[in-house]
Amino acid sequence: MSPTADLNESRYGSPPYGRAPVAPMPWWATATGVAVIVGLWALAHLLVSWLLESSINVDDAIESYLVQSFQISYVPRNPPLFDWLLYGLLWIFGPGPLPYAILRYGLLFTMAMLVYRVARQVIADPRLQALAVFSLSLLWVIGYHSHRILTHSNVMIVAIAGSFLTLTAVTRKPSALLYAGLGAWIAVGLLGKFGFVPFIAVLLIAGLLEPSFRAAILDRRIALTVLVAAGPLAVYALALHVLKQDVVAATAEVVGRSSDGSTRNVLDTFAGAWVGYLLPFVALAAAVFLPLNRGEDATPSTPERAAPRRVLRTIIILGTVVTLIGALAIGVTTLRDRYFHVFFLLATVYVFAELERLGGWQQRVKLYLWVVGIVAFGVLAVRAAITLWPDPFLCGRCVAAEPLKALRPVIASQFGDAPTLVAEDRMSAGRLRAAIPNARVVIPYEDTYRPPVRPATGCARIAGIANGIGNLPLPKSDGSAIELWFKWWGPLLRPRRQSLWQITPLKLDDPMCR
Repeated sequence: MSPTADLNESRYGSPPYGRAPVAPMPWWATATGVAVIVGLWALAHLLVSWLLESSINVDDAIESYLVQSFQISYVPRNPPLFDWLLYGLLWIFGPGPLPYAILRYGLLFTMAMLVYRVARQVIADPRLQALAVFSLSLLWVIGYHSHRILTHSNVMIVAIAGSFLTLTAVTRKPSALLYAGLGAWIAVGLLGKFGFVPFIAVLLIAGLLEPSFRAAILDRRIALTVLVAAGPLAVYALALHVLKQDVVAATAEVVGRSSDGSTRNVLDTFAGAWVGYLLPFVALAAAVFLPLNRGEDATPSTPERAAPRRVLRTIIILGTVVTLIGALAIGVTTLRDRYFHVFFLLATVYVFAELERLGGWQQRVKLYLWVVGIVAFGVLAVRAAITLWPDPFLCGRCVAAEPLKALRPVIASQFGDAPTLVAEDRMSAGRLRAAIPNARVVIPYEDTYRPPVRPATGCARIAGIANGIGNLPLPKSDGSAIELWFKWWGPLLRPRRQSLWQITPLKLDDPMCR
């Protein structure tokens, strides 16, 4: 029996001969308990997105526009796996808000369960393993921003957790199947988001610095990993070549030199993103566990647990240093906290692994659970409250609360049940597509994607939909336009918000409708 098993049995199982019985393992710290709690968290947020919010969010809107047809590659800036998954769900459930919620929370639940498996490899005590998973909700990018933004990133973080878990498993019991599985995770990550590239690079370097990981990486069976990953990636690379989509140029638009890229601005942006990713987790964990900590019941790591813990530490440190050097060298001031997913996703596992070695945490677990629960419930309550009180102070533009569904009966009565609608930009088009299920939505100028032509019952251009901002100046009308004022559903909001939309009929043979 392993040292980890000895530890868990002495604390939670049958007591050794001659000792008093010990308390049973808390339900929330069991594998079933963790899965149920995370599942309820995901389900609660899914129901808020589906039943309470009136419109999809900004990032989902862009994908909503793109997936009106199936494509091998949609835009060069992002690989297509997220869009493929979304296309399949839209085909099953229709283009309302439900498929977006299912995909988002399905990916987040899967990621959390993979992180839990990683935690079980790095941390001995089941309670700290569970806390490492629950603490993901204290990483603000996951616990708050993931409900409002992030699409392709959610595929990437699943692949990050899956890749690290599989590589760690390879170091303990190598097999051809695990090496092939690692290749599959790499393919998923690279087809999910190009940000997966720096994670794999840093994981490789960190692994080569750790003896057990180095032996796994240099094993000849790593060729299986390369072969499995290369298959789908080669098909995607061929598609990019045929479609003449320049990934490098598209990426440079995001991470290229900024006009205000002075050293001070770069450092300020870097510090904000670095700290922003880890908050409020690090601050709350430190406030609960560090004051007057005497180190009682410290648990030394076994070699099996110490190796992945050191690799995680190296990934965090090396990722920080490389990102800082790169940002300074290029002059980037567009760095965002969510970009640190690639290095910090497993930070909660690392922190609780170190806390286990430090000790002094046993009597503070309940307090920390309360802190995590209050924050998580608070975020859920705020999301629900936005539908009752969509005040700019609470939610900015309050995109999710704009009642775009009010357009549906007007469009149906004037332009039939299969119209072509012309929106001003991708975001407006995607939000229209989700609000009016049977519509084909296009934009006036598009050089990378345009939904395929299909028979239409009518055509109209709709203005005034711009990221949750009502009362925008509308184009000058020729007298044929329909102007629709609609108050937002917000019974607690005073004064009430309202949107003004302009619907201009177009002929079916109008170039914009084709």
